[in-house]
Amino acid sequence: MPDSFKKNRRDNGEKPARQWPDSVSEAERKWAVKFPYSVAAPSFVIPAGAAENAVYLAGRFPEIDLLFFEAEACLAYTDVDLPPSLAELPVSWHVHLPLDLDWSTGLDTIWHTLDRLIDKAAFLSPHAYVLHPPTELDMLIPLAARLRDKGVDPANFLIENIQGYSLIPIWDEIREAGYSACLDIGHLLAYEQEKILDLPDLWRHVQMLHVYGMETRQRHQPLSNMDKSGRDLLRTLLNNFTGPTVTLELFNEQGLFHSLDLLGQWTSCWSNES
Repeated sequence: MPDSFKKNRRDNGEKPARQWPDSVSEAERKWAVKFPYSVAAPSFVIPAGAAENAVYLAGRFPEIDLLFFEAEACLAYTDVDLPPSLAELPVSWHVHLPLDLDWSTGLDTIWHTLDRLIDKAAFLSPHAYVLHPPTELDMLIPLAARLRDKGVDPANFLIENIQGYSLIPIWDEIREAGYSACLDIGHLLAYEQEKILDLPDLWRHVQMLHVYGMETRQRHQPLSNMDKSGRDLLRTLLNNFTGPTVTLELFNEQGLFHSLDLLGQWTSCWSNES
């Protein structure tokens, strides 16, 4: 896990006072709403390993985002880090693939890493894999061929908009190769990528939203830090979204549960206004 996330966990590692609902079902009861999607939490929320986080989150969230942020560190995971018992938890899973892939090393090298990570998470039967766009040209279509050869549908690979890499220049490749998309609201706002919303046939391909307040110095802020323009954009995204998962991409308890509470509150208000 990157140092910035470790620091974020240390800074916010104390268990928060019970100010907000501590589960998705409790937030739905509090605000009299039913989220029309699975609300996922990342696998690093409390200052512990992936297994401890998963046990903590199970029962609170219906889905967990298994963070494989650093390739070599995650490839070194053993049954201690990812015990077989995780497959018995009452949650579904998706995987966020590494942030540190060096696409300049070529597709063979990248595939060697992705292939092993897919195998490492296979016992959890993840329904999706989030991938940052390649930083080199013409890699998405041949990567899709590797996935099909492995028996993985490219539609289960969700290409995410990130800093410096909007989905716009690669949208034709994404559609041709059969990928899906993940829209990150913090990146849309911070890097002025709202024109992504004008892409043809966008919402048929968007299978996940990453939701949080804003991104500052590459750290995710809770929804309480979102201004009106951000809330308006979030409402637009949720109104158009028909995919299965919204991930609250907060990496500490307080930010996560406060944001869950606000998501319930805003959803309730918006439904009453429509």
